Amino acid sequence: MICARGEHPEVLRRTVDGLRATSPGGEREIVVVDDGSIDPVGPLGPGVEVVRNSVPAGVSGARRQGFALAGGEVLVCLDAHMTFDPDWLTHMLDHVDSGALLCASFWDYERTVGGFYGADFEWCGVRDYAAGHSPGFRPRHRVRYPGPGASDVPMVLGACYMIRRTSYDLLGGFSPLFRVWGADEQDLSARAWLAGIGARCVADARVGHLSRKSFPYPVYYDHVEFNQLAFLRSVFDHRTVEALERSFEPLSDPVRSWLAEAGTGRWRAVVQRTRQLTDRELFARIMPGARLPVQHRRASPSDQGHRHD
Repeated sequence: MICARGEHPEVLRRTVDGLRATSPGGEREIVVVDDGSIDPVGPLGPGVEVVRNSVPAGVSGARRQGFALAGGEVLVCLDAHMTFDPDWLTHMLDHVDSGALLCASFWDYERTVGGFYGADFEWCGVRDYAAGHSPGFRPRHRVRYPGPGASDVPMVLGACYMIRRTSYDLLGGFSPLFRVWGADEQDLSARAWLAGIGARCVADARVGHLSRKSFPYPVYYDHVEFNQLAFLRSVFDHRTVEALERSFEPLSDPVRSWLAEAGTGRWRAVVQRTRQLTDRELFARIMPGARLPVQHRRASPSDQGHRHD
């Protein structure tokens, strides 16, 4: 499943052609979600279903939509500007039956520079837009080759994720709350660990990603901070949330309004039903040694309610 918005047609077509060349034709389906591009995505040839949103749903919403349309038992989520080693898919499929959330190793577009093998969680407690900082959890790329096979990582990275449908359904899918862009990797990875399936990087599955200095559509810090807060309120114990949210004060008027409208409690209940770890146990997996205000206890039934509606 490819999510595209404002993508250059030649770049998108190269991504699709790369998938055709590196995947078995009789066992695949390719779904492209055109998430409100100003210039609509045109036909991409046989075997590719293109679905267009007249109003953008955002990255997370478009990914949920694409996976809902797909019929396969193995789901792969991709950015629209990717290249692939010939054997990337074989390496990934070797580990999909583990049930874990998988990512490929992440390289530059020509797959000659890079080598990022998942990421660590890093907490930013300051708001400094001039320096490019906003509060919340962000990725710190892992650059050391971990060896062949699939290695546990705190966070998936690299715009190429694979998961069995049974695991995806257990998690409830990509967040239905997120706006435009931001926090998808943090959210899905933390929920995978919370639910006990974990996250892994398949080091020898190499994919390339076209890096850009700016988005081809508007992304504002308000969107990023809202997504971070929706993530916190869905995943963590209420007392942990209250402590972490102090770094976001004061909330902007748009973020405050979006949170009031979002109904985070309903999605929180879905997430908390999968909980296998306390917050402290979760942080031991995703941020070992972190000094953050986390709780020992597991969520009670009252924690799965609508406190943040």
